[in-house]
Amino acid sequence: MEVKLFLNKDVNENANFYFEKGKKLKAKNPGLEKAITITKKEIEEFIKKKQDYENLKIKKEKITSLRKKEWYEKFRYTFTSSGFLCVIGKDAGTNEILIKKHMEENDLVLHTQAPGSPFCIIKEAKDKISKEEIYEAAQFTCCFSSQWKKGYGDADAFWVNPDQISKKAESGEYIAKGSFMIRGNKNIIKGIPLKICLGIETKKVNDEEGNEHEYEEIISGSENLCKKKCKNRYIKLEPGNENYKALSKEIKKRLKTSHLEDLPKYIPNNCKILKK
Repeated sequence: MEVKLFLNKDVNENANFYFEKGKKLKAKNPGLEKAITITKKEIEEFIKKKQDYENLKIKKEKITSLRKKEWYEKFRYTFTSSGFLCVIGKDAGTNEILIKKHMEENDLVLHTQAPGSPFCIIKEAKDKISKEEIYEAAQFTCCFSSQWKKGYGDADAFWVNPDQISKKAESGEYIAKGSFMIRGNKNIIKGIPLKICLGIETKKVNDEEGNEHEYEEIISGSENLCKKKCKNRYIKLEPGNENYKALSKEIKKRLKTSHLEDLPKYIPNNCKILKK
């Protein structure tokens, strides 16, 4: 062992320096041992979490490969409480694609009375769907409109038949991308509360060997839908200004899930959770 000596100190002073240093180091031992124990525990927990994450990732990848990807998953979508598919655009480009490519004669088309709204098509709903379920689809559409962004409490919407939708403008007018001309009478729905529910539905899928796998899927839409699909595992949101990271953390806690990928696809920006 090499020991550094101070030439400006005598032998006793040098010895005393190391004696005091030793005492201080010895006093730190219990704290160091405690810190080492805590660190070892944290490393073990980290390794376990990493393994759990890897296993979850493998499981999700397997389930994703088993699930058939539907055309409407490129858009925002929901279902009415009895199962009618409602698809809305995410921006001007997807509005254009939705109406031009996916609208059919037996659909219904929804939009808000005020500008700045996605178009919504309710598939195969003409002469089949109830007023209550049209209302559900209208509420979902309004929640992604400019009225939500402005913090309004409610909004008005309307629905029409596909043959009332046109890209052909009146003489001297121009129709922007994602916008369409509505001709004829509109079926107006007034005072729709701006509230949307977000929940976790447990689903099942079979692999090639016939083994059943459970997985979780995010759904958003009306309270009637979430009550039916998610039981009590859903929350209700309204316009607000909660910090997005804090909101995501709170949603994960409330829904008891880590499965919240692509959350902006399911809920509007500028939300807050209804505490009740």
